[in-house]
Parts: sequence; C-alpha cells; structure tokens
Amino acid sequence: MSGFDLTTEQLRQVVAAYKERISEGLAHSDREIAALPTYLGLPDGSERGKALVVDTGGTNMRAALVELSPSDGAILAGPVAARVPDGRDGVALAGSTFFAAQADLAAGLEGLKADHNLPLGYCFSYPAKNNPEGDAVLLRWTKGLCIEGVIGKAVGAELQGALKEKGIETAGLTVLNDTVASLLGGVHLYGKPTYGHNYIGLILGTGSNMAGVFTPKDLTKVNCHKPMVVNLESGNFNCPHLTSFDDELDAESNNVGAQRFEKAVSGHYLPQLFDKAHPGLNLGTDSGKLVDLRDNGSGEAAELAGAILRRSARLVAAGLAAVAELYPADKDTAVLGEGGLLWGDAKYAPAVEETLKELLPKRKIELVRQRENVNLLGAAAAALGAVEKV
Repeated sequence: MSGFDLTTEQLRQVVAAYKERISEGLAHSDREIAALPTYLGLPDGSERGKALVVDTGGTNMRAALVELSPSDGAILAGPVAARVPDGRDGVALAGSTFFAAQADLAAGLEGLKADHNLPLGYCFSYPAKNNPEGDAVLLRWTKGLCIEGVIGKAVGAELQGALKEKGIETAGLTVLNDTVASLLGGVHLYGKPTYGHNYIGLILGTGSNMAGVFTPKDLTKVNCHKPMVVNLESGNFNCPHLTSFDDELDAESNNVGAQRFEKAVSGHYLPQLFDKAHPGLNLGTDSGKLVDLRDNGSGEAAELAGAILRRSARLVAAGLAAVAELYPADKDTAVLGEGGLLWGDAKYAPAVEETLKELLPKRKIELVRQRENVNLLGAAAAALGAVEKV
C-alpha cells in the first residue's frame, strides 16, 4: 500500500543501519544517534524517600509529590496536569513563559510547601546533554515546539529559578529524559535477575525515543566503570525504506532532515503522513483518528490507515531489535514501554511483538506494559540519589 508495507529483508536492513548508528553514537559525540550519557546506573529496587517531580512531555506537563518504597511507590499529591505551552501555533514563546508555567503547576500541589527542600526530579522530554552534576543543556526542540532562548541553557537551573520565584526551594536536582525515567521506574518496579542489564526504555506517543543500558566496553566516549543508562535520542535515525510521502512531510516540518524515524512512527506525525498519502480527510495530529479510521472506516482510506500504523509498529520493532542485538544473548531483554500510541491502539503492541519474533527468533524479548506514572517514580529515584552515579 503506497510503499508502506515492509518486507522482512527491508526490516533487517533497518536493524543493521540502526545498530551501526547506535554504536557510532556510543563511541563518538555529535552523531546521528546522539546516545547521550545520563551518568546514571540502575536502581536495585530498594529505593525509598520523597521527591518533587515535574514531567514536561510532548503534549502535557505534570507535577507530583512522589514517595518511593522498595519495589513500589506512591503519588502523594497530584499529578496535576496542563498542556505544555508550545508555540506550535506559529508564534514563538519566550523561555521564561515555558518554565513559569511548569513552576505554576508545581506550586499548586497540595502539601508542597510543608515538605521543604525536597529533591527535584525533572523529567524533560527533549534532546538535552546531561552533566555529571545532574543538570542538562537543551540541544534542540523536537515534537514541533517553538520556544525561544532555551537552546544551550541548563534547563534544570531554569526550572529551579522559576520555582524559587514561587517560593519553592529544592535540594538537589536530576534532569532526565522521559524515556530514561520510564526505564528507571520500570527497573525499580519490575527488575528481575533474568534480565541482567538488558533493559530498553521505549516512549511511543506524541514522539518516540529509546533508552538503553550499556557497559563501559560499548560506551567508550565517556569514562564509566559500570553499566550506564543512555538516552539514545533514537528518533533522529535517518531510516532507510521511507516513502516519498515521508520526504514531503519532512520537507514541510520545522526541523527538515532531523527526527526522520520519529516522523515515520510517532503519534504526532502519523496522521499528517496519512494526509499526505490520502488528501482530503485532514486528520491533523490526532493518531486516535487514524486508529478509528482503520477500525471503523472502509475502502482505501481504512486500508491505508492500517498500513501506516502497521509500518510504524514494525519499524519500532526494528529499532528495539537493533538495541537488543547489542546486549548479551545469555539474558532475556525487557522493553519497558510507555505511550498513548503503544498501548492506546489494541493492535499496535501485538504487531511489535510479532515483528520482534520475526527479526530475532532466538531471543526472548518481553514488552512490559508498565503501570501508570512509572516515569514519575523513575524521576523520583534519580532525584533521591538512590540511582548510583556512574
């Protein structure tokens, strides 16, 4: 269907190219797959304590007070939520407006003022370069955001400053990507010896990204002595076997040439891709409309919607296979997944699992459906210092 059906051989070529780019990113800076070190190891499940968590995603932002207990955790207040101020309407926002909105959200948490100087876990879902001290510098905006004056700045310090203006002091800071936070929260809740360090964090909603855990032997561009969680920023992979419709969508985006994989698989872009291939219905950026069209529509439009969603699932599986092939084969692999597209479409996760078996029949790879708010638990674990810095 219009080039959206991929053969097993084409998918294997995607896996090989993806794996090569990941290896390049683990060894060198400024590569297509950035493979950003987090300086964080894995939790062991014994973590406990309270933290303030702010989670700024592709569509929504949230704030919560979180308390961890061994292999468990609870949301003490919140999460309170609001739309991310994004500048997607063509009028760029000031960075101060962006951070003030997040501080306002946190300030509304019941009981926050009573818990003075909590550690701050900032789950920030955009490409940012972490430093060993816990903050991160924004590299670029993705997901269509248009916000001025933030690229090149330490986003954690910016948020702490906005919180301070609201009378909220924080003690300690850890900035981490939502994919990394999901991985850490998942390991805290679901970690098993059978996985060793073979964990993959996957976000598949408005945008798409993966995180992995790599040994010093593979992660050679930084000095580390134990396995480290790495924010792959895998959405920037320039994927082979895309169509002319993918090229057209990219050419009209605000980041031409970047995030080609994300534009081929994620919820923000798939309806736009459909509109390129089948003009007239104008699905916009709501992937739920695409799922509904596949399931309840008819004719060529429904068939095309299904082909685009299935290609997305198969490409995501190819990305997971590329990471898994870099892991020891004597352990199982857990994919700790989050996202509205991954779990909101009943046919999506099964298509990912089916394709993983097609590509890696000898590997046991488990797609773990995590509990709600798992990334908030992961951000709290990192903020509490319970996750070993490596």
